[in-house]
Amino acid sequence: MYRTKVFFSPLIWLLMLLLTSCVTVNDQKGSQLEKASKINVQLGIGYYHRGNHELANEKLVKAMRQDPKSSQAHHAYAVLQNRFLDKVKAEFYFRKAVTLDPQNSEALNNFGAFLCTEERYEEANKMFMQAVENSIYRSPEVAFTSAAVCLMKQGASQTAQAKEYLKRALAIGSNYRPALINMASVNLIEKDYKMSSLYLKRFHLTGNATARSLWFSIQTEIGLGNNSKINPIAEKLHNNFPDSKEYKQWLALDL
Repeated sequence: MYRTKVFFSPLIWLLMLLLTSCVTVNDQKGSQLEKASKINVQLGIGYYHRGNHELANEKLVKAMRQDPKSSQAHHAYAVLQNRFLDKVKAEFYFRKAVTLDPQNSEALNNFGAFLCTEERYEEANKMFMQAVENSIYRSPEVAFTSAAVCLMKQGASQTAQAKEYLKRALAIGSNYRPALINMASVNLIEKDYKMSSLYLKRFHLTGNATARSLWFSIQTEIGLGNNSKINPIAEKLHNNFPDSKEYKQWLALDL
């Protein structure tokens, strides 16, 4: 029995070698561009935090050109556009970021916060919940707290659900300060001054007082009838935050 021998001409071998080398070169070039994009994203974020928005814009645009599929680059650029108050561009790039990577929970959380400021509450909550449903999200307490804050903006009718979200946030991160201060706020709304005091104490144990926490403390002590504790707190508010809206609220308070 004879077997048919297949012979490749030198030209075919050359073409095969060229195709293989092109794939390898393209893969290497793609990998290098992705790495360069990640570097530019980090540089852009760094410039953003330092207030150099022009350079941040330059680096993030370059990052998106280098890797058009980078969810992180589009997310960072969306945050920058929101800072520029370009709402149309911000929404476009937020949506692009979460489309490119539906598990980018940081982008989902920030997109939710953006939608909340636009009073698109149902869409916002959808983004927050999509973020927390991601099993590999490292900070679900952030999205739970964002969802709670967004609910609180909608009025007293949403307080109960906001409280549930904050409980879930604190079950994950017991010292997460934004959840603690907002839990104090919820309890103030409900006039549960003892619980408000508890959360404020936990907040102050985890870091420095803020104008907001001192103002909440004043309101809590008033509610508890601890009039002797009010002036020392008000003095701290005056000394540390004399230009704050909270200090002005204290001055306007008619006791």
